[in-house]
Amino acid sequence: MTGKVAGALRRVPVLAVLAGMLVALGCRSVPERPPDVAAQRRTALQRSRYAQSEARLRSPDPAVRRQAAIALLSMDYAPALGTILENMRNAQDPAVRISTIQAAAFCEEHRAFQTVLAAIGDPSPRVQREAAIALTRFTQPEEVDAMMALIDGPTTTSRQRQLLLSAFGEALAIRAVPVLLAALRDGDEAARIAALEALRKISRRPLLRDLDQWEQWWAANSHRTREDVLEEHLQAFSHELRVRTEELSEQMDEQQELMKLVSAVQSETPKMLLDGLASRHGSVRLYSSSRLAALPGEKLSGLKVEEKSYAVLKGALADDSAQVRRNVIRFVVGMENEYRDELVRKALGDEDPTVLTTAIEAVRAGTGPEAVESLEALLIESRHAQVREAAAIALGKVGSQRSVPVLVAGLDDAEENVRWFAVEGLRKLGATQAVPRISELLDKDGSAQVREIAASTLGELGQPAGVPALRAALDDRSERVRQKAEAALLALATDNYERMMVIADSLQERDLFEAAAQVLTRVIEQFGQAEDMESRLMHTYRQLAAVQKEQTDFAAAAATYEKLDEMAGGSQEVRLELVNCLLQAAEAPRIVAAVENWLANGRRADKEPLTELALESAELLIGAGYGQEAGAVLDLVAEAAGEDDDKRIAARIEQLRRRIAQ
Repeated sequence: MTGKVAGALRRVPVLAVLAGMLVALGCRSVPERPPDVAAQRRTALQRSRYAQSEARLRSPDPAVRRQAAIALLSMDYAPALGTILENMRNAQDPAVRISTIQAAAFCEEHRAFQTVLAAIGDPSPRVQREAAIALTRFTQPEEVDAMMALIDGPTTTSRQRQLLLSAFGEALAIRAVPVLLAALRDGDEAARIAALEALRKISRRPLLRDLDQWEQWWAANSHRTREDVLEEHLQAFSHELRVRTEELSEQMDEQQELMKLVSAVQSETPKMLLDGLASRHGSVRLYSSSRLAALPGEKLSGLKVEEKSYAVLKGALADDSAQVRRNVIRFVVGMENEYRDELVRKALGDEDPTVLTTAIEAVRAGTGPEAVESLEALLIESRHAQVREAAAIALGKVGSQRSVPVLVAGLDDAEENVRWFAVEGLRKLGATQAVPRISELLDKDGSAQVREIAASTLGELGQPAGVPALRAALDDRSERVRQKAEAALLALATDNYERMMVIADSLQERDLFEAAAQVLTRVIEQFGQAEDMESRLMHTYRQLAAVQKEQTDFAAAAATYEKLDEMAGGSQEVRLELVNCLLQAAEAPRIVAAVENWLANGRRADKEPLTELALESAELLIGAGYGQEAGAVLDLVAEAAGEDDDKRIAARIEQLRRRIAQ
């Protein structure tokens, strides 16, 4: 702020000097002199001054050379002017030529005009440039005409022409406009640029390079004199001076307001900062808002906001500065008073994404239905991804079933995060009607993260319609999506036998044996007591046992076959599977007990197949190295045979005993 004030202060005197120079422009610094008098009438002092000034023209100091040249031009002495003109033309050092040209311009010595004009053709570019600058002081009509004539001279170079054209602009030589227009029309690029800039300076109009525009302007202003142009420029400078003065006053007032806020004691700060939001100075409003936004929680919790301050805050939320609005909404969301939610609702109509996201995150259930409507509109219409994302999150928290269609529309958003939070919002709202659309998202969305949450949401929504998409997702290219789909299918595997078995089949087909076993076990638990389900349950037991064997959990598989044996009523196939599982589980004694039970409780009609099963069990035991248990089974078979004279069985027993003995 101090820099601004200092800058304004620096500009004021510069403008004043410029105004003064323009007023004086064209006025001679040395009055017209009568014809030079004879040299012999000079006093010795005057002759001495001339000699000293002439000698100082050769000084290495340019300031000394200029003062010497000015002194010579101020003398009513013909040789003095001659000395200046001679040095201007022929001084060996270009710096001396420059000093005499500068002196002639300062004194507006019209008798030196032709020599200064000729210096445009000096071999030194520096002298040429200084001559062009000096020519801006020679503004009499005949002098401008001479400069115009030189522009079209046969020996005038492009650079010299450019310098002369620029001099017309600096001198505000409206008389030279036809020449400038001609250069704009037919000159080379450098001449056109110089002519264009000169025209802009004379006219004070930022016209483009369009020649027709300039010719129209000249047609309307060709009657004007240089005095008219000077008057116009002076008025413009005067207006600028007034503007700068007003700016300075405003800046000083602004600085005082800021200093008052900065120096305020801690206890007064919040109220003063709130008042500062109503300042007409943007920097004061910005400072006040930034300080309010930084207030600690303990300050906000006890802060009372009166109706007047509420009006100020409301107005600040419409401030031209986005940063002020950002700071104010940060302050507002930390408040706990009756005005908070209303101000949050107002901020939801802002265009700045930072203001919007801050306000959106502050929306709560009590903010009102208008806020929810604003969130819905922002999710669909905002061009800022972070705003749409925040709106989707907020709708999941404070939305209702009315918001479901909007969240479903958000599933088509181009931004991954917006789609993610739209799915999350539907999950939180329990939007079962969105299952088909979420299923489509799981199948087709290019983002693995979106497919993950889609799978999880389908599981939580608990709708059978999500099963096909989840089954397909078991083959997703992303491992995490496959894991989420598996968990979701487990969540959906309940209450319906057919659906549960379909899920179990899908899991088993993909070697997800643990999950398949969970589903099958759940089927048995839920439908074990149901009527007319025996055959289905037997199928379930068989599938469960097969899954358990795939898991190499042979003990569990044996227990499943035991249950199946009870239901099947003595299936040889089931019992043989049981024996094999017990062998794999190293439970040989249980095989002996099972065979004993089968032989003891079997029907007479089943004696032969039971005997065959027992002998096969003994053979399996022998093959697995359980000779003692195999012998016990053979004893049971022999005992069960009793007095029956079945030579074939006896031979088998004898053969197996010999194998044990080996």
